[in-house]
Amino acid sequence: MSKLDPEAVINLAPVKKTAMPTVGPGLLLALSDGFMLALLGWTLIQLFGSDTLTAEADLSQRALVTGLMLVPLVKSVFGIYSLGRFDYLERTRRTFQAALLSVAVLAVPFIVMDGFRSFFVEALSVALIGFAITYAADLLLVHGLMASALNWRTPVVIVGAGPQGAAIAEKLQRLPWLGMRPVCFFDDDDTLWQTRVANLPVVGSTDLLAKSPAYAQQAQAAIVADIGRHKKELTALVERLPFKQVYCLLGEGNVSAVDATYHNLHGSLALRVSVRPPTSYLRIRRALDILLSGILLVAVAPLMLGIAAAIRLDSPGPVMFRQKRWAGGDKTFDVLKFRSMHINAEEHLQRLLENDPKMREEYMTYHKLTYDPRITPVGRFLRKTSLDELPQLVNILMGDMSLIGPRAYMPKELPEVGASAEVIGSVRPGLTGYWQVSGRHRTTFQERVAMDVFYVRNCGLLFDFYILCKTAVIVLKGDGS
Repeated sequence: MSKLDPEAVINLAPVKKTAMPTVGPGLLLALSDGFMLALLGWTLIQLFGSDTLTAEADLSQRALVTGLMLVPLVKSVFGIYSLGRFDYLERTRRTFQAALLSVAVLAVPFIVMDGFRSFFVEALSVALIGFAITYAADLLLVHGLMASALNWRTPVVIVGAGPQGAAIAEKLQRLPWLGMRPVCFFDDDDTLWQTRVANLPVVGSTDLLAKSPAYAQQAQAAIVADIGRHKKELTALVERLPFKQVYCLLGEGNVSAVDATYHNLHGSLALRVSVRPPTSYLRIRRALDILLSGILLVAVAPLMLGIAAAIRLDSPGPVMFRQKRWAGGDKTFDVLKFRSMHINAEEHLQRLLENDPKMREEYMTYHKLTYDPRITPVGRFLRKTSLDELPQLVNILMGDMSLIGPRAYMPKELPEVGASAEVIGSVRPGLTGYWQVSGRHRTTFQERVAMDVFYVRNCGLLFDFYILCKTAVIVLKGDGS
C-alpha cells in the first residue's frame, strides 16, 4: 500500500467483476513502458549503433539491453505497476527510489570489475534515460487516457456524509487520476437522508448496504470517513460492509504520510510516523533560493521591463503592487507583484460584495472571484500566465519568501487559518507551493490551509522538485489564478 495514503485497507469479500479487470491499469502501464523502451532502444541504435560487428560494438549492445531490461524489472520490485491509485508524489517517489536502486546495482560491479567499466556506465545511462521517459509516459497515460475513462475508475461508496466525507468526495471528483469514482453516501444520521452532499446523494443508513444487494452492487469498495465517530463500532461497521476493500480515512492533512508506514503488532494495526529535523533541509533550500532567484532575475529582466511598460499603457496607477503578508509569528513583509487590478480595488471589492450575494458567497468560500471586474486587461493575462508574480523573486532574494512553500497569507486571514498557523508559519511562504499545483483557484480556503499543513509536515527536496516540475507545466498551460 502507498505510504502516502492516510488510510487503512481491510479486505473482506470476493472481488466483483469490473468493466476493466483489476490487472488492466498495471498491464497498460507495463505495455506503455515496453513500447517506450523499445522506441528508446531503436533510437539509440540508430544514433550510436555500428554496422561492424566488433567486440566493442557487441559489448555496447549488451549494455543497451541490460539498461532497458533493468527499468521494468526494478519498477515492478517497487510496485509501480500494481499501484491501485495514482498519486503524483507517490509515483515520483517510487520511480526515484527505483532509479537509485539501479544506480546501486550497477555501481558495485563498476567498482570491482576493471575491464568492464564502460559496459556498466553505458547500461546505467540507458537505464536512467529509460526511467525518465517511462515516468513521463506513465503520467501521460494515467492522467490523460485512463483518468478520463469512467469504466476504469473504481466506483466507491462513502460511509459518513460529514465534512471529512464531503472533502474526500470532492477530492476524488476533482482528481480522477486517483482512480476512484464516488457514487453516493451512506450515513446513520437520518437528518442527512435524501439530501445531497458534494453533489452526491445521501441514500440512507449503512445497514442498507448489508441488507440490499442492489445498493451494494453500486460500488466495488467503500471509504469510511471520520472514523472517530464510530470508535468501538468501527470493526463491526467494517465487517458489515459487503466489499473486498474498505478504506478507513485517518484524517485530512493531519498525518505526515510521506514518512508514515503501517505495522502489524501481533494483531494491532499501528501507524509509525517518522519526524525529521528540518534544519539541514532548510539551509540547503535557502542556498538554492539565493542561487536560483538571482539567476532568474537576470534572465527575466527584459521581460519584466516589457511587462512594466504594458501596465503603464493599459491603465493609470503604479507598476508594482505591495501588500502586507504574514511570515510566521508576529512578522510581516511587503509582497511584490505587478499590478493587475485597477486602482482603489479594495473599495470596489467591498461595493461588489455588498451588492451581489452570489459574489459574496463565492468570495467567502474561495477568497477569490471567478470573474473579477477589478482586474485590468493586461492584468488578466498576467494572472493567467502567473507573470504578475515575477517581482516576488526579489522577496526570495531578500529572504522574505522561498521559491517553494506554503501560501503567503494576509494577516486578516489568520483567524480562518486557525491553529494551523503555528505549523504553516514555521517555514517561509513560497512563490509556488503544493496547493498552487493541486487545484489552485478551484480549491476552497480551508482546502488550501490543509494542503499547506501537509506540505510543511512533509517538505523535502524531492517533494520540492515535484512541485517545481508541476509549476512549470501549469505555467506553460496558462492555468493561472
